[in-house]
Amino acid sequence: MTIQISGVVTRLMALAFASLLFTCGPPGQGISSWQPDESSVLLTGPYILLGEEGVAHIAMRVTKPGIPIVEWSVGSDEGPYSRMPATARGDLFVVTLTQLPAGDVIRYRVVTEQGSTPFYSFRVAAGEGEAIQFAAFGDTRTGHSVHRAVIETMDRENIDFVIHTGDMVANGGRVSEWEQFFQIERPLLAHVPILPSIGNHDMSGRGNYRHYFLHDLWAKGRRYYAKDWGNLRVIALDSGIECRDGCNQYQFAEQALRDAAEKDMLVIIFLHFPPFSSGKHGSSLAVQEPITALAKTYGVELIIAGHDHNYERTKPIDGTTYIVSGSAGAPIRAVNPKWFTAHARTEPHFVLLKVENNRIVLRAINLRGETFDTAIIDAVPPRR
Repeated sequence: MTIQISGVVTRLMALAFASLLFTCGPPGQGISSWQPDESSVLLTGPYILLGEEGVAHIAMRVTKPGIPIVEWSVGSDEGPYSRMPATARGDLFVVTLTQLPAGDVIRYRVVTEQGSTPFYSFRVAAGEGEAIQFAAFGDTRTGHSVHRAVIETMDRENIDFVIHTGDMVANGGRVSEWEQFFQIERPLLAHVPILPSIGNHDMSGRGNYRHYFLHDLWAKGRRYYAKDWGNLRVIALDSGIECRDGCNQYQFAEQALRDAAEKDMLVIIFLHFPPFSSGKHGSSLAVQEPITALAKTYGVELIIAGHDHNYERTKPIDGTTYIVSGSAGAPIRAVNPKWFTAHARTEPHFVLLKVENNRIVLRAINLRGETFDTAIIDAVPPRR
């Protein structure tokens, strides 16, 4: 009994210390501090979304009237540069680049009447045989100082794209919160494409999530989709996956997984609600049933979720590893390990993943740039 009480006290003291660490500090540096970047010629953006193979969409909001122009080239810092005026989509301006080659660097900048952005570089896919490195994080919400620190730490890594597990904002119906989100993420998303998934806080009848992530341009208006990067298939799912066989999303996921298995690809699924979690919300049982069935049948290596504000990695369950990564700005919470837990931690962080030699190397990294968990995830064969 004494041991149990001591363990509880230790966890509470650790949580209290972590809470103080990330909410206290000089004036203006607390967890909710945020100031707009008035030096930029853009209000938000540019940020990059991947379309069909060889297609990228560059989105932005402007500070003053006028049509921005994107100057861009493939594979050379010296040009020549093509010029493409953006198309207005509500309060957004969007430029769509097509026929972009895999592996090559795309270099671009945005030019407005007020000035131009720096040049940025990104890729839309890996070249044949290349290693892939990307990052995952989630639950940014209103902890703007922590969110900014996560972005700054992540941006020191050489990553091809980033996965967000949802709850980007606290209230998806407020445009001002999306403005804050994209301004904080600007240093990263200007040169790293984002693959988003929707969280419960992002939802709103106003459709801001769908609008700002241009789902009608590249995801057929759906909040679930699949993207390939080299030998890796990444599948984003919405919470509606629990409707199983009677739902279009389940059929989509099954087909995407079947195709990936036939091509002998590694697979990562990401979504907001965790199938397995030892955090405050716990395992989402409605999601757990269909996700585990799909993962076991088609050989899914890794499933990444958010929602609980902590880090957790499970032991392989029927071969599949499950990650919770939901500590990038939302209030951190205690985590109490369960039978399936391999490692758990309450600390703001992101997850760095590298695909090499048909396996996934995982590192969980805190705001000091320290790695606090590592794992090697080998290929999981399908069991059809």
